[in-house]
Amino acid sequence: MQFDEPKIIEALNAEWSWILPAVDCVVAVNSMGNVMLRDVDHCHWRVCPEELSAEIFARTPEDLQAAYADPKRKADWQMESLVSELIEEYGEPDIGECFGLVIPAVLGGEYSIGNIRRRDLYEYLRFTGDVANQTKDLKDGETVEFKIV
Repeated sequence: MQFDEPKIIEALNAEWSWILPAVDCVVAVNSMGNVMLRDVDHCHWRVCPEELSAEIFARTPEDLQAAYADPKRKADWQMESLVSELIEEYGEPDIGECFGLVIPAVLGGEYSIGNIRRRDLYEYLRFTGDVANQTKDLKDGETVEFKIV
């Protein structure tokens, strides 16, 4: 997927800095807007906007090689069957676009065509980072009410 690295870093710094260390570079972005990045300490992170999460993917070059060699992790990153359905329904995302869940999965949204749209990648990263920050302390089963202004 093609993307504008400075715009991704700007979006991550704006709304994901509460969990991410300083970003050194963007390694990859998948069709669902997930970002693989390297921080200034050379740890690799995966930002998963639909899950409202950012987690260390690999701490060392050896961990990174092992992760890339793992078929489960590769399939999780590529999401091929879902992305194929989405492309058939909505067409291929343009540069700077991704597919994104309307209601994030951790808030009950489904990985289905009815809950996924083509989105501006940079706005999607900002939106999900903001929601992730606001909901990070919620316990399982707690009720949340969103007011869109």
